[in-house]
Amino acid sequence: MKLSTATLGFSRMGPNRELKFALEKYWKKDTTASDLLKVAHSVEAEAWKLQTDAGIDRIAVGDYCLYDNVASWAEYLGITPSRFAALPPGMDRMFSMCRGVDGATALSMKKWITSNYHYMVPEVDSSLGDLSSDFSAYMADVKRGIAALGDKATPVVMGPVSIVRFCAFKFDGALDLQRFALLEKLLPIYSKLLADLAATGVKEIQIHEPCLVFAEKSLIPLFKSTYSGSKSILASTKKVDINIVSFFEDVGEENFKWLTTNDQINIISLDFTRGDNMSLIKKLGFPANKTLGAGVIDGRSVWKVTPQTTAGILADLKSVGSIRIQPSSSLQFVPWNLECETELLGHTAGSVLAFGKQKISEVIAVAKNDSSFLGDAKKKWAAYSNALAADKTVADRVAALTESDFQRSEAFAIRYKKQLPGLPILPTTSIGSFPQTKEIRSLRNQFKRNKITKAQYEGKIDQQIALMIGIQEALDLDILVHGEPERTDMVEFFGQKMDGMLFSQNGWVQSFGSRCVRPPIFWNDISRPEAMTVREYKVAQDLTTRPVKGMLTGPVTILNWSFPRVDISRKVQAMQIALALRDEITDLEKAGCQVVQVDEPALREAMPLRPKARDEYLTWTVDSFRLSTAGARPETQIHTHMCYCEFEDCMEAIDRMDTDVNSIENARSDDATLVAFKNIGYGKGLGPGTYDIHSPVVPPTDFIENKIRSFLGSVEISNLVINPDCGLKTRAWEETIAALKNMVEATKKIRAEIQAKA
Repeated sequence: MKLSTATLGFSRMGPNRELKFALEKYWKKDTTASDLLKVAHSVEAEAWKLQTDAGIDRIAVGDYCLYDNVASWAEYLGITPSRFAALPPGMDRMFSMCRGVDGATALSMKKWITSNYHYMVPEVDSSLGDLSSDFSAYMADVKRGIAALGDKATPVVMGPVSIVRFCAFKFDGALDLQRFALLEKLLPIYSKLLADLAATGVKEIQIHEPCLVFAEKSLIPLFKSTYSGSKSILASTKKVDINIVSFFEDVGEENFKWLTTNDQINIISLDFTRGDNMSLIKKLGFPANKTLGAGVIDGRSVWKVTPQTTAGILADLKSVGSIRIQPSSSLQFVPWNLECETELLGHTAGSVLAFGKQKISEVIAVAKNDSSFLGDAKKKWAAYSNALAADKTVADRVAALTESDFQRSEAFAIRYKKQLPGLPILPTTSIGSFPQTKEIRSLRNQFKRNKITKAQYEGKIDQQIALMIGIQEALDLDILVHGEPERTDMVEFFGQKMDGMLFSQNGWVQSFGSRCVRPPIFWNDISRPEAMTVREYKVAQDLTTRPVKGMLTGPVTILNWSFPRVDISRKVQAMQIALALRDEITDLEKAGCQVVQVDEPALREAMPLRPKARDEYLTWTVDSFRLSTAGARPETQIHTHMCYCEFEDCMEAIDRMDTDVNSIENARSDDATLVAFKNIGYGKGLGPGTYDIHSPVVPPTDFIENKIRSFLGSVEISNLVINPDCGLKTRAWEETIAALKNMVEATKKIRAEIQAKA
C-alpha cells in the first residue's frame, strides 16, 4: 500500500481572526482594498507554511475566499442576479451580493450541507444571458500558491454540478431543465479554466463536488455530462491528475459507480468519518488505477485522532493500491492552533484535543504509521477515559424519563387562549439580542480581566438593560426582550453556565463572512449548577409592565454548535442539556416570566442525508426540545426561533415541537419557508421575519407592510406575530432603531385596517 498526504483547505480567518477584523474595517471604509488583500494573503501564506513545514505532499490553493466559497465562485462565473448586474464585477460586487445594498437585498443564506457554516445561495433569474466569467483574481491566488509551494500546490475548483445544485432559480420552469441549461453555459467556461490551470504546470487539480453526497438521481446525468462524453471538462487535462472531492457523507452507490469507472478521474477523495463509504468499497471494490483520498482525520471535530479507528479503516482498505491520507474535509471547521490554549492544555481533556495545526500533524503521523505519535495518542485517550467521572444525578434523570416528560399539560388550542392576555392582534417583538456596542464588549473584557468587580459589572449591565427596555417601550413594541448585553454568543453564554463544557481562549471558527464563533467543547456530563438567566430577566421585567421574554438557546442548537463528545451518543448529550433548560424555565416561571423563547436554529442543519438516519435524528432532536419545554405551565407561552435552513423536508418534525410561536427566517427565502408551513396546515403561532437583519440596509415601511400583507394569506391573524428575521447583535443602534420603528409603524397601519373591518 502506497501512502501520501494532502489537505482540502484550511481556516480562512487566521490564528487571531486577522481577516475578520480586516473585512470589517474595509466594509466601514476605514481601509483600502489593497490593505484588505494584504491581510488575506498573509493569513493564507501562514497556513501554507504550516502545512509545508509539516511535510504535506499536496496542499490546497485557490480555496481561500473573502466571504464564502460559493459566493466567490458565483462571482467568478458571472452568475449575478439582475439587481446586482449594474455593479462593476469583482470583490465589491460579491460583497454586495452577500450583504445587500440599498435597493438590492442580499442573496439568501443556507447551512452548508450538515454543518454550522453558512453559504450564500447563487441566484439565476430570467435576465441571465451568456455568462461573463472572470477568473483573474482566482488565477492570481493559484499562481501565488505555486510560487510559494511549488509542486505541492493543488488548485481547488468548485465543481460545476455543485454550483448548479446550490443555485436558486428565480423563474418558472422545470428544475431539471433549468439546471441543464445553466450547466450548458458553465461547461465551456470550466473547460477553459481547467486548461489554464493545467498550463501553469500544476500536478493535480482538486475539483470539489460536495453535492455528490446528496446521492440524488437527478444529478447523475449532470455529472456524466460534465465529466464524460464529448463535452467533458476534463478533455484538456490529460497531463494533470484530477481529484474529485466529496465530504460529510458517503457518495451513494450510483455516484460511486460512475466515479470509479471514469477513466479521466485519477483520484477520488471520500470522507471516512461520516457516512458509509467503506461499505461501498467493500461491496463494489476500488479500481487499481486510481488513488483513494482517504479522509480519516475528522475535519469537523476537535478531538485527537484515535489510532485504533484509523488503523481499522486502513486495514479494511488494504486491497487499495494507492491511498492518500488527509482530513475528511477542509479544516475551516476547526480552530487554527491548540498551542496557545493554556487553559485547555492544563485540563483533563486537553491532552486529547487537536485543532487545525495538530490535525495536519496527525495526517503525517497516520501516513507514516508513526508508532511513537500514535502510541502516545492511545495513552492519552486511556488517561482521559480513566479520569472521566460521570455525573450520576444527570444519568439517573435521563434514565428515569417517561413519555409524560415530553408532553405539555394542555393542547395548544386550549393553552394558547390563556397566554399573554391583553396583547393586541399582530403583536410585535424582536428575536432577542440588541447591538453589541464597543462599550458592552469593553465592559465584558474588563470583567474578564478582573478590572472591575462582579457587582460593578452587573450594575453596568443593568444600565444597558434599562436602556434597551426604554428604547423598546419608546418604539412601542408589545413583547420585550432584555437585549442580552451580558452574552457574547447564544451558545457560548449557556455553555459557560453549565458544568461539563470547556471553552477555548482563541478557538474561533467561521460561521459566515466575518462572523466567527468559539464553540464549546463537551468533555463530561452536562448539568446546570444554578439559574443562568433569571437575574437579568428580573432586572428587565421590573422596569416595565409589558411582558419580557426569557431567552434560552435550545438543546439541539447548543449541541450542534459545539464540539460534542465522541464517547457517548449525541442523543444522550442533547437530553442532558434539555434537562438543564427545563429547570431554567421552571426558575423563570417562579420569577414571573410569562413567555420564554427557546431558540433552535440548528435543528435542521445537522439532519442526516439518508432517510433512516434522518428519521432517527428528527425523533430524538424534537424529543430533546420537548423535554426542555414540556414542563412549562399552560399559561407560559413558549417561542422558538429557526433560521437559514431548508425546512421543507422536516416540517412535520417542526410541527411536533409543539411550540406556541415559531419565529422563522423569511426575508432571504422569498417566503418559501412560510409557504412550507402553510402547506402542512401549521396551526400554531408563527412569526415570519419581516426584514433581513444581516444587511445594513434599513427596510422602508412600505416594504414591511407588503411583507405583513403577504403573511395574512398564509397565517391566521390571531396566530401571527411580527418580528425581524433574527437577533440584532450585529447591527448598529441607528440601523436597529430605524428598522424596528418602520416595523412597528407598518404593523400599526395594518392592525388599524383589520380592526376597521371587524
